[in-house]
Amino acid sequence: MSESPYDVGFARMETLSQEHSGDAESGRNEAATRKDLIDRLFFDVLQWPRDLCTVEESHGSTYTDYIFGNPEKKLIVEAKKEGLHFELPVDKTSRVVSLSGLTRKNGNLEAALKQVSGYCTSRGVALAAACNGRQLVAFIGSRTDGVAPMEGRALVFRNLEEMSSDFVNLWNNLAYPAIDSKQLVHALTADTLPPPPAKLSRSLVHFPGVKRRNDLELELRILGEIFLQDLVKTSELESDFLKECYCSSGALSQYALVSKEILRNRYSASGEGRTKSVTAARDKSGASKELLNAVIAKSVTQRPVILLGDVGVGKTSFINHLVSVEAKDELERGIVLYVDFGREPALRTDLEKYVLDSFERQLRNKQGIDLHSDAFVRGIYHGELVAMRKGIYGFLQESDPIAYRVKEAELLQSRIDNQSGHLKRAVEHLISGERRTVVAFLDNIDQRQDDFQEQVFLIAQSLAETWPITCFVTMRPSTYSKSRRQGSLSAYQNRVFTISPPRVDLVIKKRLEYALDKLINGGVLALSSEGISVESNMLREYIEVLIDSLERNSSLAECLDNVSAGNVRDALDLLTNFVGSGHVDTGKILEIKISTGEYFIPLHEFLRAVIYGDNEYYSPDTSFVANVFDIITPQGAEHFLTPFLLDHCWRSSQTSEAEKGYIAESDVRSSMQDLGYLEQQISASLDRAVRSKMLDYAAADESAPNRLRITQRGAYILQRLISQFVYLDAVVTDVPFVDEMARLQIRGNVHRIDERIERAKHLLSYLDRQWEVAPRVPNGFDWAIVSLKARHGIAEVERRINNRRSSG
Repeated sequence: MSESPYDVGFARMETLSQEHSGDAESGRNEAATRKDLIDRLFFDVLQWPRDLCTVEESHGSTYTDYIFGNPEKKLIVEAKKEGLHFELPVDKTSRVVSLSGLTRKNGNLEAALKQVSGYCTSRGVALAAACNGRQLVAFIGSRTDGVAPMEGRALVFRNLEEMSSDFVNLWNNLAYPAIDSKQLVHALTADTLPPPPAKLSRSLVHFPGVKRRNDLELELRILGEIFLQDLVKTSELESDFLKECYCSSGALSQYALVSKEILRNRYSASGEGRTKSVTAARDKSGASKELLNAVIAKSVTQRPVILLGDVGVGKTSFINHLVSVEAKDELERGIVLYVDFGREPALRTDLEKYVLDSFERQLRNKQGIDLHSDAFVRGIYHGELVAMRKGIYGFLQESDPIAYRVKEAELLQSRIDNQSGHLKRAVEHLISGERRTVVAFLDNIDQRQDDFQEQVFLIAQSLAETWPITCFVTMRPSTYSKSRRQGSLSAYQNRVFTISPPRVDLVIKKRLEYALDKLINGGVLALSSEGISVESNMLREYIEVLIDSLERNSSLAECLDNVSAGNVRDALDLLTNFVGSGHVDTGKILEIKISTGEYFIPLHEFLRAVIYGDNEYYSPDTSFVANVFDIITPQGAEHFLTPFLLDHCWRSSQTSEAEKGYIAESDVRSSMQDLGYLEQQISASLDRAVRSKMLDYAAADESAPNRLRITQRGAYILQRLISQFVYLDAVVTDVPFVDEMARLQIRGNVHRIDERIERAKHLLSYLDRQWEVAPRVPNGFDWAIVSLKARHGIAEVERRINNRRSSG
């Protein structure tokens, strides 16, 4: 059995200690000390890979001896020559000691610790150490908890013998395999980094609350959901809707703030390096020839065919349009079996039976094929019935016909009881006997957990391998990549077709015009059965407002396109949220539209519905829009970390070094650390940005680094939203104020517009003060410019309010 890393390190530490236990200090210079002692300690004993260590790294006019960690810089070590002895306390009962007591009248050590602490502060690295080859002092060199680094505590090893005798402490705190446990931080602080002050939202009663609506708004919301979302699910309208409203994928919106090249390469970046059979599902003429061949079973490979696309890009619509329109002729005598795991419930423990039951139900209800009817069953197993006549019970056919029929029934029942085998034989019979094509689609498995998706894929693999059908499975790029690396897909070479998102503005335009047509022509649903008392012409007026506003106000289309980030489902949710929103004066809109014939929705009105949703107050957990000023430490400069991070990804995506718009996560982390931010802060900011869809990852091969890119939503928030009054007015309750005086000046529960304006001004002033201590990036994100633009916007809001009051 191979030794564990700990055992290897312990043996090497004992060897190092024994080699130097009896010798006097040799007077090695710093270079020799590093080569003979410090390198062996960190690379051999503590097992830091050499490629994860940078030596003599410059930062301004300073140079660090060792920086350990990549992409996250975790530890900086200042090396001193062996003869520069540290005066350390002889008390061996305590490994952790006070730094203030340790450095008192200890000039050499104090200078070394201050030097490495300065390196940590300027580079945003938490852990620091000073080592002269025989002695080691480790501490927190950069802190955000209000404690000066030199007033904290340190982990001390007085000689090599102590490192060997107390190796478990050395290993757990500083070894490469153990460093991520952050045991050293816990040991020296007794707890984790302190949290920031409470947000204003903590003081709000019933936060985030539900925004009240009047009767008109409630019924318009219901109508909006019926005509904008549910109408398309009506079976009698499905074919008509697909012809009128389907938008082909791959077209790129003029409103996207992320470059078209980045959007175009989204899927090639995800599929790159895995398989040569990743192709686009559509070309300029429609569905690709290769895909149509797969549908009509001309290219069956005994592997499931994967339809790859992000959530909300329209994979289900693509399938429906493919089957009902583009491949309609090819499937004229075909049988399409479709299982929607997003709409229909399924128990994870009984997935195979669920799929088989669904197939059986569809054959019966849609094709009129009763798998249990006597004639059909006898047709499937005709060969076995013929063989039975020649078998041991054949004599009963003449001597006891009834008994023989019972034996036949028992045989057939045993075949029917094997549901999977019976369905397979039925499909084989339909294909060979009736010359019919059978295609199966397992859709929306990407809305389930990874293990669920893996199980469905294995079912699809079994169907494709053992049944004479073509089986399609829809997947997300991220799930596909993960499964290719370590899941079910790792064992197979599948044919993959990518489905790119359609232009959101065109999808919305067609959907609104379709709904308007149905309303103008008397509607198609019995609205009274929905409990609706308001006339549908009110919704007609509202939809006309939406259509006119989106056509004539490019800022609305830009917002819808970028906040949804190409996700059609999200775009429709945004639009439906606006119809009947409690944050919009619906009565005023309809009154002006009916009296004047037109109303154009201003951006700020639409944004309120987008940002708040159904909540009374802004909540980052439910909003489409993230709060970029959130922090996890009581450090004011952290308010600008997420904007810095987004801006770095944005600017880097435009350079030749970027790969299809993606940049290495290690580069992002390193750049933020160079600004002085800590690993914990950077990780929290990255997690927040990815979770709120401001950034996304490219799927990577096993050996490829994680790569990030800014999304349309991230670019829109960075370049448009953060200077808008409506955004500042919303997120102010979610900003932790590290300045107590500023926190006391701002109230969370205000409703009057003049109070909200004053509160937004206070937020700007607070952020202006925090910007004074924040880092600067040449030609990068500049809060001063954002703040100035925001103040101009607020001044414009005040001007309009004053004009309205004076004219009223």
